[in-house]
Amino acid sequence: MRILVCDHVDAEGLDLLKSNGFQVDDEAGITREKLILKIPDYEIVIIRGRTKIEAGIVNAARKLKIIGRAGVGLDNIDLKAAKDAGIKVLNTPAAPTISVAELTVGLMLSLLRKISFADREMKEGRWIKNELIGCELQGKKIGIIGLAGRIGGQVARILTVGFEADVWGYDVIRPRGIAGLTYELAGSLEELLRESDIVSIHVPYAPQTHHLIDSRKLGMMKKGAYIVNTSRGDIVDGPALFELLKSGHLGGAGLDVFHSEPPVDDWEKNLITLPKGVTVATCHIGAQTMEAQKKESIELAQKIISEAKTDGTKID
Repeated sequence: MRILVCDHVDAEGLDLLKSNGFQVDDEAGITREKLILKIPDYEIVIIRGRTKIEAGIVNAARKLKIIGRAGVGLDNIDLKAAKDAGIKVLNTPAAPTISVAELTVGLMLSLLRKISFADREMKEGRWIKNELIGCELQGKKIGIIGLAGRIGGQVARILTVGFEADVWGYDVIRPRGIAGLTYELAGSLEELLRESDIVSIHVPYAPQTHHLIDSRKLGMMKKGAYIVNTSRGDIVDGPALFELLKSGHLGGAGLDVFHSEPPVDDWEKNLITLPKGVTVATCHIGAQTMEAQKKESIELAQKIISEAKTDGTKID
């Protein structure tokens, strides 16, 4: 079976696939035009977040059996087109858990202590110590939207054990529980938003979660509260968030994900560049650690090998 690799994937997983008899062609950075020309010859394609597998690509893929996504989100794959074509979609939801959770907490700390703002001012020769009165995480009431998920649960663990924060959550799925820890659950999303000092978002993007946190819900948040989003940009109504930050109703936002990546709309560029550290922005780096990249690569390779064996397909 031939595998076309469209985005950079850690070599360890690719080596595992090769050692199990797969022909692996690494075309990381391939353009859409070239992908349409090449994909008819492949049974498996491996992508990350950059490559989009939309209906046109699926229709061109005459032999394709598996789409492997190294990472969690599947919003760059036309799942209906893949299902209609009988193509299996695999991803690696466990691999980036620690990486994204640690970044989430890092964004919280950067907002509360104005770290990025202080760093920028220092490098421009300004000593603004009197402007840098911050807050501690300890004792803050932190609401996690998506507490039942792997990343939401890990964020809860770090904040509770490491920072002694008051963590609670909301999820449409009842959390299974986190070993050794118990959490209060909000009766509704609105209750969590009204009563949290910091809100952190950890739900997948889908039509049902588009603008889950809309203008009305953002307006319910406490004056001076913070919001952190390391999930997907359009789960939050971005223009409404911008207005509430600009007016001072919200204290700040930590953002690793955006409506457009990279941002192109004026409102989003202005959101990112709000003064005095009101926003801390990173360029979708939640899974950008060496450890997470390796885990994603190996986990995906193992799933592809297992799927090929289950399907009874002759690898060579």
